[in-house]
Amino acid sequence: MEKREIPAMPSGPIGGSFAWTAPQVLDRDDWICRLNAADVAEIDDAVHFTRSRGLAIQNVGCDEFPLGRLTPRLGALRAQIRSGLGLGYIKGLPVERYDRETLMRIYWGLCRHIGDPVTQNRNGHLLGHVIDVGDTVGEHDKRITQTNAELCFHTDSCDVVALLCLNSAATGGESMIVSGISVHDALMHRRPDLLAELYQPIYMDRRGEVPPGKQPWFGMPLFSWHRGLFTGYSPVRQYIDSLARFPDAPRMSNAQRDALDLYYTVCEESHFCLRLHFEPGDIQFLHNHVVFHSRTSYVDGAGPKRHLMRIWLSLPDGRLLPPALAEKWINIEVGTRRGGVPTDKPPAIPLDPFTRAYA
Repeated sequence: MEKREIPAMPSGPIGGSFAWTAPQVLDRDDWICRLNAADVAEIDDAVHFTRSRGLAIQNVGCDEFPLGRLTPRLGALRAQIRSGLGLGYIKGLPVERYDRETLMRIYWGLCRHIGDPVTQNRNGHLLGHVIDVGDTVGEHDKRITQTNAELCFHTDSCDVVALLCLNSAATGGESMIVSGISVHDALMHRRPDLLAELYQPIYMDRRGEVPPGKQPWFGMPLFSWHRGLFTGYSPVRQYIDSLARFPDAPRMSNAQRDALDLYYTVCEESHFCLRLHFEPGDIQFLHNHVVFHSRTSYVDGAGPKRHLMRIWLSLPDGRLLPPALAEKWINIEVGTRRGGVPTDKPPAIPLDPFTRAYA
């Protein structure tokens, strides 16, 4: 039997500001930036500024989307996302007032005060749509976000993921968020033997997004401990299961399967799981290395479909990342635009969520 390398692990619970529980977060509101009429007026002025200079959306940077009194509040929100709780919300954007292009321009401009957008699929999309386009979970080259199915706890391939709600579902579609460190520390207390399994590589399907020279699958530990810093990478369970379509791909051990089952169970416990209902005009920011997210299944009504817009952000002052993450991210260097999905397609911002080239 091949001897497994013993990975670095913390000697005890990690704790810290990222280690929160759902009641603790709900008992405070410093992670929410609520927009008022004056804030919205500043945003409208910033949109006018970009258009007066003839800037395409993807050419708008932080300096090209100037905000007055809202700027320091976004700075405080950014600090909360980067080094506080690992999450933040903007609430109260009047999405019903704007056409699609203007709304994308606003969303992009606000996100540029947080980080640098990176491509989020093989088609080079810098802004994506999370909406049911009629795909099914069984389509292995499509993402489950393009269906109305439940999504298990996972992370995206970027420092920070931003989601803007345009329309809510008729029923379901609840956002669920957990502190990866709190879940980690709970596993250390309950089953340290199974926790150790989650520091070993777990293999999963790339779902058609295969970088040059790579296999159509990759292996990544769910938890990493590198130079005294925790990093989490939570896999979509269905992407682990669909690895079975490759006969020569590595398989999980029974111990790893037991560890994953316990991990997902702990994530859903009410003590750890922060459940939030997306409302139109909400923008959710999550620090992927320490906060994991999921959603419940949903049903659309007779009106507009549930529709979120997504931007993946790289933080120029982001944290040091473990070498293992490069198997998925390719580039992990601090101070660079890192993460995203490598592609030879030119960057694009699709207005239409039902573009069939989308994945």
